[in-house]
This record gives sequence, structure tokens and C-alpha cells, in this order.
Amino acid sequence: MTRGQTETDPSMKLREMDEKNMHNLFLKNMAGLIEETKNPAPCLNPNSKRGGMATHAGVALELGISRPQANNKTKICMSPQMEAILIWCQCRTREYENVKISNFTNSWSDGLAFCALIHHFFPQAFDWTKLSKENRKQNFELAFQTGERLAGIPDFISGEDMDEMISSGRLDPKVVFAYVQEVYRALKDN
Repeated sequence: MTRGQTETDPSMKLREMDEKNMHNLFLKNMAGLIEETKNPAPCLNPNSKRGGMATHAGVALELGISRPQANNKTKICMSPQMEAILIWCQCRTREYENVKISNFTNSWSDGLAFCALIHHFFPQAFDWTKLSKENRKQNFELAFQTGERLAGIPDFISGEDMDEMISSGRLDPKVVFAYVQEVYRALKDN
């Protein structure tokens, strides 16, 4: 153990960890996942300390987060980085009612997932209990404007744009992912 590190109970379950320890574990595993993607190497030990694919999957399983299954209707394939960001979002929003994030399309279509993600970091910014999925355009605007004002997250898409894409049935997962990735970059250390 190096100076500044604290020893944690190796048998501690993820569900019992505080948010900071869980976040640090997730970042370690995400860093390993990205490195594993860049330089694939066989990982024969699922308990590897390097934080590769096996431990990343273990974090998701321990938290009860399931990998999105491709079905015949969808042909959206996620990169490991997209899956890692998706799991990061699931961890941040798991306590919010009416928010179940499983992809980068319909999970975000009522704006509540965006609001929950921003609210997780800035709980005093707005009253979560007053939000409704019926007011999706307002939810988008609230999340995007609050994120820009409090965290400097660029709001390159408006609530009106999102509402229009959803109404016309052309919600692009790349647009949603791009915004969520900016949230991650701005708030990952909080």
C-alpha cells in the first residue's frame, strides 16, 4: 500500500460501498476497459487487478446492471466505451424513480434520465419531485441549461431539437451519447 491510500475490506460488496469508493472502482475498471480495447490481451484471471473486461463485467453484475441485448428490431451495437459510459449513468441514476437507462435512445426520450443525471451532481438545482415524463421538452431544457450553467457542459442540442427528433421517430443515439459523454467529462471527478 502506498502513501495516501487507504485499505478497504476486500470482501466489501459493491452494494455496500459508498459513492466515492464505487466511483473510484468504476473509474479503475473503465480505464482498464479502454486500455484493453486499445491493446487486447487475453485475460485468463477474472479477478485480475488490471481492471480489464472481466472486472468491468463483474462490477456491472454486482450492481445488477444488465448488458443491453440486441434483438431483431435494433441493430445498435455499442462500443466498450459506450457501455462503460452507460454503466456510469446507470450507477448515478439508480436511485431515481421512473428512470431506467438501458440504451442511448428511448431510455432518454422523456428527458427524465438527463434530469436525473444532472440532479445527481446538483441536487439543489431543481426539485426532482416536480418533474413529469409528460413534459419532456421542459425536462430537456432544464437538464441542458442546468448542466451548462453549473458544470460548463456544452448544450449543443436544445430541448426543442430533442423533442422534434423524438416526435419524428429519429432520435439518434450518437447525439444522446455525445451529450452524456460531455456530462461524464465534466463531472467524472465529482
